[in-house]
Amino acid sequence: MKSIGEIWTWGANSHGQLGLDITSEQIEKPTKVVTEFSDAIKHIACGGAHSLLLDCQGKLFSCGWNSKGQLGHKKDIYTFSRIWELSGINFINISCGWDFSCAVTDDNFLFVWGSNSHGQLGLPKKHFGDTIAPFRLQVNVCSISMGLRHTAMINSKGEVWATGCGRHGQLGLGEDITSSDRFQRIPKLTKISHIACGQNHTVGWSSEEKALYVWGENKHGQLLLNSQEYRKIFVPQKIDINVKKDVKKLLSGWTNVLLWLQDGSLLTWGRNNKAQLGTGAPFTGKIINIKLPDNRYVEDVALGSEHTICLATDKTLWAWGWNEHANTGLPCTAEVISCPTQVKIETNSTINWIFAGGAHNFVVTDSNKESGCNDIDK
Repeated sequence: MKSIGEIWTWGANSHGQLGLDITSEQIEKPTKVVTEFSDAIKHIACGGAHSLLLDCQGKLFSCGWNSKGQLGHKKDIYTFSRIWELSGINFINISCGWDFSCAVTDDNFLFVWGSNSHGQLGLPKKHFGDTIAPFRLQVNVCSISMGLRHTAMINSKGEVWATGCGRHGQLGLGEDITSSDRFQRIPKLTKISHIACGQNHTVGWSSEEKALYVWGENKHGQLLLNSQEYRKIFVPQKIDINVKKDVKKLLSGWTNVLLWLQDGSLLTWGRNNKAQLGTGAPFTGKIINIKLPDNRYVEDVALGSEHTICLATDKTLWAWGWNEHANTGLPCTAEVISCPTQVKIETNSTINWIFAGGAHNFVVTDSNKESGCNDIDK
């Protein structure tokens, strides 16, 4: 059988979302996941307390919390288990919201399942309930992100479509549309290349324009506007942040945002009550440029709800932010890790891929490099 490398995990595990076949308040240090996968791993997505895994053959697996059917199974499962209802379909992308999930097929159609309490799956509540088994939507999807109660996606034209709760403006559809139970196009956004949903906000990046677009809640400055004057933004606002480099990733936690640039820079802003911005300094309302120690260069970065993990090109792993459930992989005697701090993993293998969400994390070691299967977000 082909070697697929090792999966290591840590953080909150109250619903078995780490795939370790146990439930516990937390797993305090990186722990190896025992699996029987026959194919290399392409991507792992983390929800509030559930996890999705996509392998290089396009098959889906899930584990963790299943209160709304977000696993695509009939019950909670504590190890990564194949979603057989979606077998025979080749998937290329996955995303998780708080208690809902989605996957994109190789012909760019979208399957959604889990909670539809606020219409976040894009399914009319008049005809569908609050809990949805995997269902295919006839929409064209190139990129997708899920937040607490809303979803936003980019199609092949660079248009942004959104659905779900919009009472904070996170749908970008104007003050008169505070909820939607089907995807609606956000007017005037036609060149968006990256999209990220936070708790109650959405951010987009246009590679063509080298411009940031923001909408939704701004009470923590996550939209880079004065939070006293602009508490909620109901239509996208274009923000000039003077970034001329290409963007590799646009990510959002609950109330903070991060841009990873082609030159390796990490730019972040928003709430900093848990040191989400990689600094213990008081909130300043401006962009923070995070530096790894000793001028290390960034190979990858991933955000949870209020913490960050980062892989350097020398294959060292770093973390900062909220640590109440050992989210960072560092001793949970410290509730907050205020600056990039190295995380040790007891393996001789080399880390190549990192994933985070909610309060939990996964890293995948070196055999995936040999398989030619890359993380879809890179």
